[in-house]
Amino acid sequence: MTYEEIKLTKLGNLSTIISGYPFRGKIKEDPNSEVAVVQIKDINTETGLNWENLVRTRLTSRRKPEWLKRGDILFTAHGNRNVAACLNEVNLKAVCSPHLFLIRLRDEIPVLPAFIAWQINQVSAQQYLSTLATGSYITSIRRQVLENLPISVPNISTQEAIVVFHEAAVREKQLLLDMIGNRNRQMRALAVMALAKQKGD
Repeated sequence: MTYEEIKLTKLGNLSTIISGYPFRGKIKEDPNSEVAVVQIKDINTETGLNWENLVRTRLTSRRKPEWLKRGDILFTAHGNRNVAACLNEVNLKAVCSPHLFLIRLRDEIPVLPAFIAWQINQVSAQQYLSTLATGSYITSIRRQVLENLPISVPNISTQEAIVVFHEAAVREKQLLLDMIGNRNRQMRALAVMALAKQKGD
């Protein structure tokens, strides 16, 4: 692939960026509601969303909700961790909170949501966002800043290769973490046995 095959553009040219649902005040939990809300704490760039742990709530605003769907990208616009997560599946009737932006790619443009989410989380994009963030203690990203984020768009086969490679790296990292966790548990068990034997002697 040559540099000529990479298109440089802005995120706003590839997508529509929508503010999260305008809850008034604290989001009130209602276990009996069929509607779930995705909040900043639910965003994980590697494992995705844990749909079962989302808070159920009722929508009180008059604004028509923008229901989340497969292929949407959620961006944490508020706080010191401004990252993106792609929704590979949507299992519930859900909206996102006002501290998130919903990035919905345009159907006519050959670009993969997972690739865009991956690129937003890379060092160059993160540096761009942190430079233009507003606020001192708790920072935030304005929609215009996100719309103007520079995006490199290679051909679709290159996008697919990057996504596959990234997903494989995430799986390998999780396997390593599981192995480390198992080894730590084994060591704790051995320590308990050794100390118990020592006391018995």
